[in-house]
Amino acid sequence: MVASTRHADHPKHLAPIPEDENKALPVAAIYGANGAGKSNVVKALVFLKSLILIGTEPERPISRRPFLLDSESPAKPTELTIQFIEGGQVYVFGCKVSDKVVNAEWLSLLRDGKEIPIYERATNDKEEVMIEAGAVLKDDSWGDHTKALALTKVGVLPNQLFLNGIRKNLRRRDQGPIIAAVLRWFTHRLIIVPASATFSELAQWVAQDETFTAFAGDFLRKVATGVDRLRVDSTEIEESVLDTPIKQLISDLPLGNTITVPAQDGAELIVEKGEGTKVRLLTIESEHIASDGTRVSLPFSEESDGTQRLTHLLPALHAICHAQRLLLVDEIDRSLHPLLAKGFVRAFLEAAAGRGSQLIFTTHEIAFLDLDLLRRDEIWFADKTRSGGATELYSLSDYRVRTDLRIDKAYLQGRFEAVPPIEAELPEWVRQMMGELKPKGAAEPELAT
Repeated sequence: MVASTRHADHPKHLAPIPEDENKALPVAAIYGANGAGKSNVVKALVFLKSLILIGTEPERPISRRPFLLDSESPAKPTELTIQFIEGGQVYVFGCKVSDKVVNAEWLSLLRDGKEIPIYERATNDKEEVMIEAGAVLKDDSWGDHTKALALTKVGVLPNQLFLNGIRKNLRRRDQGPIIAAVLRWFTHRLIIVPASATFSELAQWVAQDETFTAFAGDFLRKVATGVDRLRVDSTEIEESVLDTPIKQLISDLPLGNTITVPAQDGAELIVEKGEGTKVRLLTIESEHIASDGTRVSLPFSEESDGTQRLTHLLPALHAICHAQRLLLVDEIDRSLHPLLAKGFVRAFLEAAAGRGSQLIFTTHEIAFLDLDLLRRDEIWFADKTRSGGATELYSLSDYRVRTDLRIDKAYLQGRFEAVPPIEAELPEWVRQMMGELKPKGAAEPELAT
């Protein structure tokens, strides 16, 4: 997500990086054949976020998934490192985890290319955890981190991240400003949307946030889904008619708490636990304008898969338009028309480019291979190594291409790799027929690697 200095196009896309001459990019579109490893980029961040916010139960294995196509990898720790910006500071967080223990963990501030340690952690062969506090925790000029500093002496479980231990054992106001900022980024800034995911609180957003409801209606009208606006019907229901698992959830819910439980067809159950428990069923309705100008309501579940998929992405788009976020979407084009998917990315760029929000997505849709939309360093490819099946990630900016090159055509021809070698596997007579169908006399675009 760091911009190449070789490209001057789309300068409005670039956002400043604190204490650094480099600029940050707003978009990374990741292409690749099926099974090339695109989704593993998303899964890696899902795993890291889970380790930090949820953690591992005592004496339970860490649910990592090592690379199995190399005989040595399962015996080695998995290493994850990420750099991110929060509150005007650049942070570096990393860890090494094996099946049973967190082997190492570190958190630092990055300034002028140098790391200022916040803490470092190691676990020895006897599963003894040692945490060394860095200058940031010890120096009051960074804020009061007294309780986090004390926790370095108490330690955490061998299979638990120290950052997760701070989150579970210290209230936000006791974590200190630096640690609280790091946890805030993972909790609120990092939004991950798997390929089949839906936004679980969509009905609540429509019911309670007029700004979002207006935003969603405006977007759905502009892209011609036929939906004029969304609204929610709320119905109180008796606890006695609920399924047993939901009744158990209500029983375990402390007094005064509220939970949201997904229901059928995208509806939501809102449970407010009190002296008399209230259960409301929120159902989304989509309003259309009939030919005579009257409004017709349809159950949202009857909208097309593409309209539903797009609508479930809109809360994330709305959020990153109002505050810095990192949004990861696996298969952004799933169920969406190419122009609709492209319109979503264009809307993001118009609202958020240059302001620090970022969108990373995997896709097969060649509509994004458009240099009028994206910079070369915003287009990425995932490809398997020829031996071993590991995934390599590389950018279009690694290639020297003519400005008039049809990037989409060159990609489908396999010029950047990262495509399935289907044509090479076809019988000779089929490949000959395909060759005859190609335009005659068309000069191939120049491409140098």
